[in-house]
Amino acid sequence: MKKINQQPLRIGMIGFGAIGQVVADGIIAGRAGNARLVAVLEQFAQEYRAAGHQLACDPTITFTEDAARFNAAQFDLAVEVAGQEALKCHALEVVQRGRDILVASIGAFTDEVFFDRLLESAAEHGARVLLTSGALPAVDWMSAAALAGEGTVSITQSKPVESWRGTPAAKMVDLDGLRAATCFFESSAREAASRFPKSSNITAMLALSTVGFDETKVRLVADPTRVEMHTLIEFHSRAGSLRVEWQGVPLARNPSTSADVPLTVIKGIRNLCSTVHYGL
Repeated sequence: MKKINQQPLRIGMIGFGAIGQVVADGIIAGRAGNARLVAVLEQFAQEYRAAGHQLACDPTITFTEDAARFNAAQFDLAVEVAGQEALKCHALEVVQRGRDILVASIGAFTDEVFFDRLLESAAEHGARVLLTSGALPAVDWMSAAALAGEGTVSITQSKPVESWRGTPAAKMVDLDGLRAATCFFESSAREAASRFPKSSNITAMLALSTVGFDETKVRLVADPTRVEMHTLIEFHSRAGSLRVEWQGVPLARNPSTSADVPLTVIKGIRNLCSTVHYGL
């Protein structure tokens, strides 16, 4: 009988912002299964230590802004929750060391040169690039149905005005003057995910798992009447059709993203720790 490894999955986390802090709390509280946080790479590590943040001052965790020190730590899985630029800076080093990486900033993969290089390097060194579903539901069914061919998919993201502040939307529409829902962007997932890196990783995941970046149609809407995020996906293929509509709650620490995003990262870690995977 095969013996099950009871050793915890050691996590090295890239980023300790709004998403990363929720993920770290989840790991420490045991919600991510048999996992242990051993290292954090954070550009503002000194500020966290100076402020006396408990995790930043924990001697059992390598909490650092130094990429070399982070990569020297003994972790099994890197978890990226720091944004597209951080992913591009650090992902190659992770996989070149033969370590898997769980990615939240999937919009970075609109850069096909980077994506191809990362996948080639991972294959060469026996590592895996794992993509979180993020705020995207039904990705398991849609990715399977897309294999039937002749698929089409569109997504409309309607968010409160506050969720679009600090993004390119502020230059495309008068956010303060809006009185009704207004579509300010309509294009492909490739353009949406690259122009709105903090808001539209969901479009990148949808595109990669179904019909591709250029074929996935995206509409972005600012709605002053909303306090929640509303998303609509319409998918069609020869295997069937699906219409998914849901409300998401903005993350309190960062209203440009959804509260469910760090939870999907926690669930992903839990799946990797477990003998059973849900929604594979």
